[in-house]
Amino acid sequence: MKKLLLITLILTFITTYSQEEKTQMISKFDYSEDNREYVMENFLGIEKLDFSFTNSEKLIGKNFKITLRKYKNGEIEIEKIVINTKGEGLPTINKDFKFSLITQQILNNEKIAFFFPAFFNKQIFEVNKKFKDGTMLLREVNGGYEKINFEIGKEIQIALITPPNDNPDKGNLGYCEVSKGNIDVEKWYEKYKISEFFLIYLIVEE
Repeated sequence: MKKLLLITLILTFITTYSQEEKTQMISKFDYSEDNREYVMENFLGIEKLDFSFTNSEKLIGKNFKITLRKYKNGEIEIEKIVINTKGEGLPTINKDFKFSLITQQILNNEKIAFFFPAFFNKQIFEVNKKFKDGTMLLREVNGGYEKINFEIGKEIQIALITPPNDNPDKGNLGYCEVSKGNIDVEKWYEKYKISEFFLIYLIVEE
C-alpha cells in the first residue's frame, strides 16, 4: 500500500512538473473596468483579446509571424502575413511576451489591430454588406480551456472572427456554437456554411 502511494505521488509530481515546464498560451478577453468605457466599447462593437504565455523565457530572442486568413465560401480569399519580426526588423520576443488583438466591424469593414509593448499593426478588410455592423465578433479558439499547449516552430490558431450560427438545424444559435475550439476549416464550413470569416495564426520560429 505504501509503495502504491509512493508511486502515485511520484507520478503526480512528474505530471505536474511536466505541465509547468510546457510553454502554454493564455487568451483572455479584456473588458474595461470603467463603466463609461465599457458602455462605449460595447456601443462601438470594439473587442479586445489579450494573449500571454507561460514559461515565456523559453521564447526569448525568437522571431515570430502572425498570419491573417480571410475565408470566403470555405476557401482562402486573402492570406496576409501582418507581422514578421525577422522580415521587418521588429523586436524579437522578450521575457514577458504578450500582446493584444482588437477588432471592430463597422461600415462594411473589419478593422483588426495587434498591439505589442513596442509596436502595433492595423489592418482593414472589406466584408459583405449583408453583415450589419457588429455582426462579426472576435472569438477564442481554446475550446474553453484556460491554457492551450504551444509548440515552437508550429503554426497555431489564436483567434476567430465570425458571424454567428443562424441555422437552428446546425446546432445552438449564436457565437458559442461556432467557436468551440480549434477550427478544421473544411468541416467547419461544411457544417455552418458561414460565407465569410477570419482566422488568425501565430508561429514562433525555431
